[in-house]
Amino acid sequence: MRNLTVISKHNMEFLKGEEKTAGEMVEFLNQGAMYRSFEQVLKKVYQEQDLKVRLESGMTDLTGDSRESIVRKVSNWVKGKNIPKNRETLFQICFVLGLDESRANLILGTASETGIHYREPKEVVYAFGLRTGLSYQETVKLYRRVEENFFSDTGKKEKQTNDGGMVYTRMVKDAFAQIEEEEELMDFFEEHGADMGKMHETAYKKFMELLSALQRPGDADGQEEKYSMKEVVEQYIRMNVPEKKKLSDYTLLQKLVKRYWPGETALVNMQNRKEDVSRKAMILLYLATEEFDQCEDEELYYFEDEEEDADTVLETRLEKMNLFLDSYGMNGLDPGNPFDFLVLYAMRTQEGDFASDRMSEALAVLFSEGSGKEEDGTGKDGEDPGKA
Repeated sequence: MRNLTVISKHNMEFLKGEEKTAGEMVEFLNQGAMYRSFEQVLKKVYQEQDLKVRLESGMTDLTGDSRESIVRKVSNWVKGKNIPKNRETLFQICFVLGLDESRANLILGTASETGIHYREPKEVVYAFGLRTGLSYQETVKLYRRVEENFFSDTGKKEKQTNDGGMVYTRMVKDAFAQIEEEEELMDFFEEHGADMGKMHETAYKKFMELLSALQRPGDADGQEEKYSMKEVVEQYIRMNVPEKKKLSDYTLLQKLVKRYWPGETALVNMQNRKEDVSRKAMILLYLATEEFDQCEDEELYYFEDEEEDADTVLETRLEKMNLFLDSYGMNGLDPGNPFDFLVLYAMRTQEGDFASDRMSEALAVLFSEGSGKEEDGTGKDGEDPGKA
């Protein structure tokens, strides 16, 4: 994946050395930055010349949709006008192209917030199908077998307490990594079926910890008045990103940054376990609480030394951030993603500065002008506009 490394290196070079203003950062995002786009990754994981033809034929066969509709969608994907929003469609693309599990993770991670969800039974079965070379149809049939045996009303297993401890996503993923045969897969669900589900327990626990730190800032005894979720969003999370949802009002870059931005409703749903904790919410909470300077790993603990330059500080914080995200089964920061790149810019602070302030300043500049000038990526047919 040489070209993808070039993208990261190119963007990271901009952050190094002389301090950049928020205006310079946004100008670079608009004019000089290189992005890791869906169509680019698509062409990297499948390098044959028949990409477009194979997708058109394969997706027509799998979905039963009209060929005319599929041809239009595929054309938009390979030209970078939009990307599939539905994860089922993304998996179908992976099966049509004959990708393995690793390359499928790249496709899913580029088009959505995360790669394969290893706590989601259906995605685990799809990962097994990709790993073992099953067709999409064979994999769907296998999932029906798993669903009937372990997740139907008659097949559902009693929840195991695991000695009262939490089951980490990484534990489930590591156990699944050993599976090569269908019967092994069945044994896996027999053992871990009760641990399946969208809600990542460890991510939820950390989400609540960080959220609590913002709702009761500086309160050690629990006596301080608690901020409402609306106040938390406006003071810490909004960061000058407009609330309006009409995508046609934004430039492509603005769409890419605003995508999945958590508002009050989303955070309340995450708090009440009606939605999975999102990667973007975790990153914003991590940033707002300056958690990257409070790592418990002694080897990575940030030692406050006035001699440390901003580049060294950023390297340390980036490593901590990636360890943080990996702990909850989430993708690390990608300099080829506009939002992630803004986070990197924000974390390059010196003593006395706040990362959330730098992020807010850059976002204020980004959303202050240039709205409504993008013609492509209107998001038809249930697809997301832009490049993730």
